[in-house]
Amino acid sequence: MLPAAQLSTVLRRLGWSGAAAPAPPPDPVASARVRATARRLAGPGRQRDATTCGSAALTVLAALGDPTLERWLVSGRLAGAALPPELAGAPSSALAWLADAPAAARFHAVHRVVKRRTNDGSGLGPPWPEALGTPPWGAARVARFPGVRWTHRPLDDTDPVTLRAELAGVRAWLAAGVPVPLYSGGDARQGWAAAVPRHVVLAVGVDDDVLDVFEPSRGVVVRVPTAELLVGDRPHPALGRWRHLAWVVAPVAQGSR
Repeated sequence: MLPAAQLSTVLRRLGWSGAAAPAPPPDPVASARVRATARRLAGPGRQRDATTCGSAALTVLAALGDPTLERWLVSGRLAGAALPPELAGAPSSALAWLADAPAAARFHAVHRVVKRRTNDGSGLGPPWPEALGTPPWGAARVARFPGVRWTHRPLDDTDPVTLRAELAGVRAWLAAGVPVPLYSGGDARQGWAAAVPRHVVLAVGVDDDVLDVFEPSRGVVVRVPTAELLVGDRPHPALGRWRHLAWVVAPVAQGSR
């Protein structure tokens, strides 16, 4: 890993704003729809191997905001001639085969597409081993959901005040019906190398201070109080058995700076 000062410089060049953006007002209808749909997609959306947790989270994120992609992933059927971006350029023969395949096969096909896109050009950022899957800057570049663009920020588990503020921002976006990808990892007290992001989950809903999180290694939605994410004193099921939040891929309302 780069020293912290160099890391911040590189991140800014990659689009990191360094500050949380305000969320739109709560939208209970949208929030409830996103949460219900995420539970439906969680099982077949499970990651296909140890390096595709980020791809799985980004696939579910896209499907939660795109009914055409959601319908294809679940049923294999497309409405109209327009293809979701993840299927653009796919051979008609592959789409025909996938139409009758199990839903997990369609998810896995999209995972491969998403991983290729997130990791293209990842060498422009800090060194990122292929075994660690999706770099946060690649996730921010490829993530899509209506009405927002994406940035990314490292999270420091040694700074509870800032981490609490980041989680408040995550809760606000979830209340507005916008899911938020989160990276988990080790303990920053042991140095940046120990805290490198190791796993990606997708926060999909919130009730007060309890988050609903799609955990792709098991293909389930896990409920977790935000207080437990602040403590980080044990491996947590909502973080893929990692202890700490390490990075956020954060929404920014389109048109805002």
